[in-house]
Amino acid sequence: MLFFGIENKKLKMIYRFIAILCLFLFSEIHAAPGDTTSVKTHVNQLIRTDPGVGFTAYKSWGIFPAEGSNVHKVMMKLSFKCPSGENCGEWDYLNYVYLRRKGGLDSTSLNIELARFITPYGNSFSAAWKSDWMIDVTDFEGLLRDSVEIEYQHTGYETNIGRGWIINLEFVITEGTPIRPFKKMQNLWQGSYSYGDINNPINTLLGTQDITLGSETESLRLRIMQSGHGGEANEGCAEFCPKTRTLSRNGEVFSQKLVWRDDCGLNAVYPQGGTWVYDRGNWCPGDMVYPDVYDFTVSPASVQSFGMTMPDFIAASYANYVVRAYALEYGAPSFQTDASIEDILAPSDRYSYRRFNPICGNPQVILRNNGRNALTSAVIEYGPAGGIKNNFTWNGNIEFMESEEVVLPANVVWGVSSGVFEVAVISANGLEDDYSFNNMMRSNFTTPYVAPERFVVEFFTNNSPQENYWTLQDASGNILYNRSGITAATTYRDTIDLPVGCYKFIMEDLGKDGLSWWANPNAGNGFIRLRKADTGGMLKIFNADFGTRVEFPFTTGSALGIENQLEINSDVRIYPNPSRGKSQLSITLEKPMDVHIEIFNSLGQLVSALNPSKGEIIDLALPTVSVGIYFVKVQTGASFKTIRWVVTQ
Repeated sequence: MLFFGIENKKLKMIYRFIAILCLFLFSEIHAAPGDTTSVKTHVNQLIRTDPGVGFTAYKSWGIFPAEGSNVHKVMMKLSFKCPSGENCGEWDYLNYVYLRRKGGLDSTSLNIELARFITPYGNSFSAAWKSDWMIDVTDFEGLLRDSVEIEYQHTGYETNIGRGWIINLEFVITEGTPIRPFKKMQNLWQGSYSYGDINNPINTLLGTQDITLGSETESLRLRIMQSGHGGEANEGCAEFCPKTRTLSRNGEVFSQKLVWRDDCGLNAVYPQGGTWVYDRGNWCPGDMVYPDVYDFTVSPASVQSFGMTMPDFIAASYANYVVRAYALEYGAPSFQTDASIEDILAPSDRYSYRRFNPICGNPQVILRNNGRNALTSAVIEYGPAGGIKNNFTWNGNIEFMESEEVVLPANVVWGVSSGVFEVAVISANGLEDDYSFNNMMRSNFTTPYVAPERFVVEFFTNNSPQENYWTLQDASGNILYNRSGITAATTYRDTIDLPVGCYKFIMEDLGKDGLSWWANPNAGNGFIRLRKADTGGMLKIFNADFGTRVEFPFTTGSALGIENQLEINSDVRIYPNPSRGKSQLSITLEKPMDVHIEIFNSLGQLVSALNPSKGEIIDLALPTVSVGIYFVKVQTGASFKTIRWVVTQ
């Protein structure tokens, strides 16, 4: 015992020395606003259940930014895959990420839940399956400082022999001015609350929580993580019953919301085993449990009273809600006017966005207001890195700390089949905003499937044809083809003829269980495929167990637009630009050369080709075209240059 005690003290001293050294290096090396740092706490960690206990805990220490350093944003990335030579976990079990201790081994556990995840039904996954999720944990940035113990907790009772998961847990930290300075955090509700027990009503357990704010607190965020579990016989509560949660502040109701997820049939992890398509009590198998957040402007040192109630209910057996709610206190906003691109939904190669990627049409981004002033307009520039960029002016009204999904015009010239897509805020409310380091975001992308201009949609219906229909849309969302009003167990073959362009095929199931699902055998088994029109050969087979919807963007011909751009050693100009449809193209070369000119519309379709006489100076009128954005490609030999041409009314 004495030997163990000595060794334990040595380990503590070594640990503290390493922590101090890492903190010194962190603060010295990573100090520039906008720089990102990765803190990996769990690397290729094998997690299994402990059937005798019901949970397993995997703890690891990470070295985060030093106290006093500025942190603008913290994203947590969680990745999953199957263990080598073993099966993935089978059941939908609760998993938690906790902040346990700060500072050292002797510290008191804080028990702060950073994130919650539900494992997918993985018994049918192949050895190659893997996925990842990102969640914003910036709310806790003031606590993720110095040395921090992070615990990953996996619950469940399935066998731990030959079955489990490999996880990686990483915190991506962006340095810079915080949106508002963190002051402190207070617990409101924390626990598993039984629901429907007449001897112990949930509203008595929840009650009203009173807190006194700090003297420097000017804004307050309520962050609630709540998920329902148990499937008692009356209504299937709290997993399978949508119930409305009511929240109040200082006696006034500010939110009434269903504790419910109604989109499990659109899960990025599909198909799964189990009942993965069923909507649930604010969670889906194989996804994060996303928090609800509410922001308030408050007076320093004021008393705030928060209440939470659930509808009265009597359960036939056990039902419960797992609730973690925190009041996070902040100082005044750091910026008056600041807009940020918080996420790129499309184009993206993120696993969690795979349902609607890759794209050839409208990019989709999340625009957020980080400034005290309401955000009413923003100019957004977007396009492939190193390629042609477009500008879009968004108008609306976004209050402080709120965000909006913005669909950008589909006038993207992708140029390459894969690469990096860039989106940036150029101005906010007509001005350069107060903080430039959050203006740009990048995503990796690949362009979609290229189909022939003529093909066949082959659709065999199941026994619930009233639930199914498909449409084929162009880049503007216009429906060009569709198939509905169908009968059961029937094969339909529709021949599709399309010009060169960008399109989307959508297969919809109103029952949210696809064309074939093991838990609904009475519906039978249907299928949907794309075939070659000439030979009947297969082009694309869609998995019939798709849940709610299949979205399949694709292009025909050369709709992706212009290839990698090379520079011509010349002067190429269009004037006037913008114009009302009549412009001149002026080309000055170092020596007389053959020139080939192609004009593409915003979908990448060729609208005109010109071959002027060889010369050193070429001046010619561009053809008359309709209103829109065009790309004029001037090529000499293997080199070319592309200029955007805008035609207005």
